[in-house]
Amino acid sequence: MTGYESFAREVSQGALGLLATGPAALGELPALCRRLAGDGERVILTDDVAKLADGRDLLAWVADLVGAARRVTVRATHAQVALDEATVEDAVAEVGRPSLLVSVGSGTITDLGKVVSARSGAPLVAIQTAASVNGFSDPLSVLVIGGAKRTRPSVWPTGLIIDDRVIDAAPARLNRSGVGDAIAIWSAPADWYLACSLGLDGPFTDEAVRPVLDAVEGLTDPDPGRARKALVDSLTVGGLVIGVADSTAPLSGSEHLTSHILDMAAMARGVEHDLHGAQVGVATVVCTALWAEVRETSALFERPWADLTYPADLEQRVRDTWASIDPSGSLGQECWTAVARKVAAWNAADKAVCDRDRAALLETLFGYLGTPQRSATTLRHWGAAARFSELTPPVSADQVAWTLLALPYMRDRLTLPDLLVMTGEWTAELIDRVLARAATAGGGV
Repeated sequence: MTGYESFAREVSQGALGLLATGPAALGELPALCRRLAGDGERVILTDDVAKLADGRDLLAWVADLVGAARRVTVRATHAQVALDEATVEDAVAEVGRPSLLVSVGSGTITDLGKVVSARSGAPLVAIQTAASVNGFSDPLSVLVIGGAKRTRPSVWPTGLIIDDRVIDAAPARLNRSGVGDAIAIWSAPADWYLACSLGLDGPFTDEAVRPVLDAVEGLTDPDPGRARKALVDSLTVGGLVIGVADSTAPLSGSEHLTSHILDMAAMARGVEHDLHGAQVGVATVVCTALWAEVRETSALFERPWADLTYPADLEQRVRDTWASIDPSGSLGQECWTAVARKVAAWNAADKAVCDRDRAALLETLFGYLGTPQRSATTLRHWGAAARFSELTPPVSADQVAWTLLALPYMRDRLTLPDLLVMTGEWTAELIDRVLARAATAGGGV
């Protein structure tokens, strides 16, 4: 048993009631339902997307295994289901208070199931239908609040079932999306380590990211079965890491911010956007290029950080950024409320500690970074998008530039762009250089 498999078993036994994976994992479902629900009501929560597995209708198959159950179907308000306030409240009301909730779907439906479970008190058994994100195995849910993507506490699934037959039958683009979410491990921990070192998060522990770093090593295995197992393991262990840390921060840095902002802009305009993980993968190529560019061309890592301050016009920058997609100002207010917390935390932090042993800090930080070349190569190995223009729909160069410039102005979590805002280096010229570096590696626009 590998180190990350041992970690998964240990955490799942203490958090998830059952983590069932393998070629016949659905076979665990009837006994689990009897144990959790007895003769009580069972509700299946899903979306209106047809799902096949092993040549069978997956929803009918699950219904047979669950037994008599009422079905609640969530329909998309955009191209995909978006967990805005209305969608969540409607689902909570329709599900009611059953004895057992069974979700059948990919990341968004599972996130909704966790919220409904928390609100109703019903235990949740999640049937994972694709290896698309790492959010199946954690107790958090990504919601849309005031037009902004926010991660909120929900509950651990009481059971998580990952059946090889279901994962193999998932649309290829969903599993390719999971590769993008998995390789964020080559970018996000550096942002998290930076924030922890500055006293704005933490404590940082290598144990919180090492299991995922180990698991992703198999993503480019030439054997498709082993590569698929590495993908499922990477995402499952990643979710457990997030749950143990009680934060997405170990695996969600600037690359995830990029995806969230793309989603927010698309929702505000009423247009489609690509899958979360697909966007994260493309953004990981760019964000690793950002670290490389700043490391080579900026004095940021040599100058004292204790002297850095946010600019006086920061609030106006935040409001102006979001006014371009929401002239009402409500999205700008939501984001400024979050950013203001980050500013207050920065002002209260003891940054001088980072200036006392900068060499050791940077050696550790840079040790968590992958290269844009490795990120792009891994995405290509799976046939996944590595450039923004390869997303569905494609993202234009202007939209990419706006999205990246908006990174420090969306949430309360400090990442590398925040320091560059303070030094005056977070400019369109820097973004152009980063995108050119990413293009050389096989990514970028």
